[in-house]
Amino acid sequence: MTAANNNNPSNIVAWLNNSAAMKFVRETQSELRKVTWPTRAEVTRLTVVVMVLAISASVILFAADALFAWSLLELQTLVTPQ
Repeated sequence: MTAANNNNPSNIVAWLNNSAAMKFVRETQSELRKVTWPTRAEVTRLTVVVMVLAISASVILFAADALFAWSLLELQTLVTPQ
């Protein structure tokens, strides 16, 4: 093979089509076609569920933290000599 043959556009295209990157792209496209995408209603409903759970967890953690901080402050005032 000479240098002129290596620069032939058809050889470059054939090399690109057989490259690992193109194989990855083809396989990715194939897998994405197999995905069952959720409907808009499902996405909305699940987003609301996640937001409610996140807010609930935040409130519970805030309450636990506030209770813990208050109890430590009370303990400190009991232990500290006056």
